[in-house]
This record gives sequence, C-alpha cells and structure tokens, in this order.
Amino acid sequence: MRIYVAAFAVLIAVPSLAAPQDPQPSPSPTPSPVEIAPPNAQPTPAMNSVDGEDGSHDGRVRRALRHFLSDDDTGSGRGIHWGPFYPRVAILSAGSGLGPALHLWGSDIHGTPLDFHASAAYSFFKYSYLDAQFGLLPQDGEKLPRFETSTTEIFPLADLERSANRNGFSLYASIRARDYPREDFYGIGARSTEDQHTDYRLKDKQSEGVLRYGSGPVSFMGRVGILNTSILPGKDSKVANTEAVFSEASAPGLTSAPDFNFFTGGVWLEFRDAPGNPHKGAAFGAAYSRFNDRHADRFEFSQISFQGREFLPLGSHRHVLAFHESLLMDRPAPGHEIPFYLRSTLGGSFSFPGYPSFRFRDDRQLYMIGEYRFEATPKIELALIYEKGKVFSRSEGVNFKNLRNAWGGGIRFKSPRKVHARLDIVHGDEGIHIQAKLTKSF
Repeated sequence: MRIYVAAFAVLIAVPSLAAPQDPQPSPSPTPSPVEIAPPNAQPTPAMNSVDGEDGSHDGRVRRALRHFLSDDDTGSGRGIHWGPFYPRVAILSAGSGLGPALHLWGSDIHGTPLDFHASAAYSFFKYSYLDAQFGLLPQDGEKLPRFETSTTEIFPLADLERSANRNGFSLYASIRARDYPREDFYGIGARSTEDQHTDYRLKDKQSEGVLRYGSGPVSFMGRVGILNTSILPGKDSKVANTEAVFSEASAPGLTSAPDFNFFTGGVWLEFRDAPGNPHKGAAFGAAYSRFNDRHADRFEFSQISFQGREFLPLGSHRHVLAFHESLLMDRPAPGHEIPFYLRSTLGGSFSFPGYPSFRFRDDRQLYMIGEYRFEATPKIELALIYEKGKVFSRSEGVNFKNLRNAWGGGIRFKSPRKVHARLDIVHGDEGIHIQAKLTKSF
C-alpha cells in the first residue's frame, strides 16, 4: 500500500517540477495603484496571489493538481515536453510498479505524412519496455500516440480501442522489446489455488506491420508479425519460481518457449460520448488472431475475442450505470498446445479486480462487471462495483455456471474527457484486493 501512496505523490510532484514557478512577490512600501490595502491590514496569501497561485508550497501543489486533472487535449494537446521529448510516468503492466518513461515523437516529418515514435520505460520493480513505430501512425494532431504495454489487456482490441474515432488509413512498422521479471502464475484451470502462486520472467520481442482504417464510429485493424519469447526464473523473492513448482506438462512452453508468426484482424465500434470518461453510449469490439509455431510443430492456436461496454445515465450524467463484458476463446490446432503465458487470464485491475493479476488461466474466459458511478464533483467520481467471471476449458461450453463473484467500491480522479487515476477496493472469495491505476477501469 505504501508503494501506491508514493506513486500518487510522484504523479502530483512531476507536473509541478516541469511547470514554471511564479516569482515570489517582492515587498513594496507603496500600495498598488490598482488595489489599496486598508490601514493596518495583515498580509495574507490571498493578497499576494491570483487564484491561489502564489510561490508558496500550497500554490505549487494547487497548480500541480490542476495540471494533473486537466484534459491533455486542450490547446495542442502535447502536454509536458522538451521539443520532441515527452517525459511521462507510467505503469507498464500488472506488478510493474510506477516508473519514468520517455517518448520521442515527431509527426509529419519534414512536411511528409510520415511519423516516428519511440519510447523507453523502466519501473520500480525493474520492468523495462522499449518500442518504436514508423509510418502513417494513428494520431490526433500533435498528441502523443499510445500503444498497449500490459500483458493483462486483450490483444489486439486494446490497441484498436486506443485509436478509435481516428478517421483514415494508418500503415506503419512497429518493434517492441519487453523484460517483465515478476509475472505471476497460479496454474491452469479454475481450480488453481493461491498456494500455487509462483512467478517467472517474461522476455519477448515483437516485430510487425500494422494496417488500420477508421471511418466515423467504425475502426478496422490488421496486423502481421513475429513474436520471440524467452521464459526465465522470476525475480520475486516472496514466491517460488514457476519451474520449481510446475513442469512442461502442467505449464506448456515453460522450458521451450516457441517463436511465433502471427496475424490478427479486428473491428471496433465506438459510440461513447467521451471514450476516456464515458457517461452514455456503447462500444463493441471483436477480433480473430492466429499464432503459428515457427520452428516446431507443437504450438499452434487461434483466439477469438469479444468485448462490450455500455453506459446508461440515470437522469443526469452525475449518475451512470456502466457495464463491461468480455469473452475470449482460445483453440489449439489438432495435436497442438497453447503456451501457458499466452492463455486467457482473469484477475487484476482490468479484469476481475477482486482477485490478483493473472489469478486464473485457461483456454477460455468469461467476464462481466457492472458499476454504479456517482460524480461527487466534476473531478471526483465514486463507484460501486459488482463482477462475475470464470475461466474454463474447451470441453465446457459457454454458460453462466460456476461463476465467481466479487464486489467493492472505488474512487476516480478525472477531468471532463479522461480518468487520470483510480483506486478500487474489491472483495472476492479469496479476500480483499486494492487496485491503483493511472487510467479508467473500462
């Protein structure tokens, strides 16, 4: 919990360090010609500031809070930057902790339609992430483009959602390298137990070509690439290494992680009023992906994924019912297997916050969550949460039997167009879990 508190402290401090500081007012024996102080009046902070923006610590904190809770798409939408360099604070994935990130971003290079983006990030728990993209990127003016870094989000719908409502074609090449040393694994199947908690180190490299087209509320994406993965001993000293508890039979790919050729295609329908902070409307996504083992004839599978999100205001935008559903179905080719680290998962901030990240894995996943959201102020939202879900094998059909459930509440800090941070406390049948993130829940 101390880590999460420190994380929010850093978020408040970073914008204030980057913002120019107001000079301290110099004392003057002569009253201002505009504002005459009454005789014997005692000086107060309000008399030396405009809207509380004095040079004091309180003034800097207020400026930092306003900056943090403002929309990044005012003006140019570029936010804090030093020329083409954009410093940011990021949470790379579940378990990574907070860390600094630096982006290099240039749009319409030398008057051409070509763009270039690269980023590097390193987190508190030594997670590292590097990427670069070149071509016609899905961007909005000079705003910094964003690409998915987490291993808990649904591929490729997470990236497709990020570029929704951007019209026209995007065509670009992308490379990515990740080193995530504390990925959790509890075993495969709905009956895995907490005492099987282990961790492994995931290192992967991905090279791909991406084609995207958007027109109004509809966006399409196709991707073709190569994925190289290595599975190494985990770095979390509090739990056992995965290879000490599981074998290649119980965790396929543990000792012989395959390299894949993959292709994927998806569609996203966006009808929300403000995707970063929705109050009404809906969004739907569907995708198909295929992974083929490059060097052996053991791992080959396909995945079909669906997502739905609906938002219903109750009389006004201060009261909203929000719903999210997801269904993932992995299917290995006859005689083949699916690596354990690529199987569908449940648990964590984006899918079943009542359980820890990666708590459940199997060939298929079904998840549903409903929230009642109340805007106490335009920048603070309270939420009541109820969710149900399960993972299951191919032999079990899609049904609503044996669903686990969890409930709780949360607080979100936001601006009119985006949620900047949230803290959710949710109780499942394995206890209470606290989730802190720098983005919306769904």
